[in-house]
Amino acid sequence: MDLVAIIPDLLENFLLVGILSFLLGLEQREYNILQEKSHTLGSTRTYTFTGILGYILYIIDPSRLFYLVGLILLSLYTAIYYHRKSEQQPSFGIISILTLYLTYLIAPVALLFEKWFLFTYVVTILLVLNSKKQIARLIEKIDNEEIMVLAKFLILSGIILPLLPKEQIQPWLPVTWYQAWLAVVVISSISYAGYLVQTYFFKNRGFLFIGVFGGIYSSTATTVVLSKKSHSVEGFRAILASAIVIASAMMYFRLLAIVAIFNQEIFYLLVRPFLLLGLLAFALSFFLYRMRRDEPLMSHSLERGRNPLEIQAAFLFGFLFVAISGVTHFIIEHYGDLGLQILSVVVGMTDIDPFILSMLQGRFAILPEQAAQAILMAVVSNNFLKALYAIIFSRRDLRWLAAWPLIVLSVVTLLFAFNL
Repeated sequence: MDLVAIIPDLLENFLLVGILSFLLGLEQREYNILQEKSHTLGSTRTYTFTGILGYILYIIDPSRLFYLVGLILLSLYTAIYYHRKSEQQPSFGIISILTLYLTYLIAPVALLFEKWFLFTYVVTILLVLNSKKQIARLIEKIDNEEIMVLAKFLILSGIILPLLPKEQIQPWLPVTWYQAWLAVVVISSISYAGYLVQTYFFKNRGFLFIGVFGGIYSSTATTVVLSKKSHSVEGFRAILASAIVIASAMMYFRLLAIVAIFNQEIFYLLVRPFLLLGLLAFALSFFLYRMRRDEPLMSHSLERGRNPLEIQAAFLFGFLFVAISGVTHFIIEHYGDLGLQILSVVVGMTDIDPFILSMLQGRFAILPEQAAQAILMAVVSNNFLKALYAIIFSRRDLRWLAAWPLIVLSVVTLLFAFNL
């Protein structure tokens, strides 16, 4: 009876290993054809049999000794193969060898982990095998300095973050060092995603793409950059205004994602206002875009912005988060809700992210509704600030065209804040 219960799982895993090994062998064969390799490590059947062999050796011996012996023999075979091929061809690569190893490892992955991880494992291998040209182009584009910045930041977030204390820093400072650096990691990571896409994938695309991905990075910075750019290009009046507004639309969705990560209670209060405001901003942007008439959708490039993962920028954000948390605690204790609302308007004229993170993570003596209202008020003043930037930095025929939708967004956001 127990045997009957086991057989379906054995059969399911066997078929999965066989099919996935076959797919890897098939993709390796296509890779060899594209690279015009006449002498290869093996055929599709070689990879299929390697995966099946690994599965059988793994299940017949609980000590995994047979599986280890199979791995050693596979290593000897591939070492001899590589030695001979490298003598004939000094630049011979090891992709086919690595794929064979990964195929042999499918069995333990299938038996030890969830099925979703097994499929993720195989799909990742397939994508990497099939993306040689794309990966080569990406490597050519990426600056080595940025790779070092990313490496340093990964050390600070992956090693330093877990070691930081989770106790409140001071009685008058209602945050922990862990919360402060976690805020840096989350904000910088979201901004970095927008920075990468804008810098390396849509650098020479239209203004609308710059507005969309720049809004993920920083809607305020994008507004300033596009406003200044208007002086160096002729025309594009409606498209530039549309791009500036769409950056603010992305800001609402970006902030909503941040709120969802850190505070579910405040998220439920802000999800409806932020979604509606984001959609309104998209509608205003589309209205401006329809005014473009004969404006061509040409490609443009902007100067590379500052990498949000730079250590100096990260530490500055962390300092601002801690400082604003302390100021917020002082204002709430001495001036109550009115003081908080005034503070939210003031900080909205600068970088609103540290203030919003302090509202989401700080242990303040306020209700979630008060925190949500303060966040909305900060967004109100931030939109007014961007409207002011559009008026100051844009050329004359663009100023009010870009500014009035931002003012509308500020007013509507204010109405949501009053009716929260």
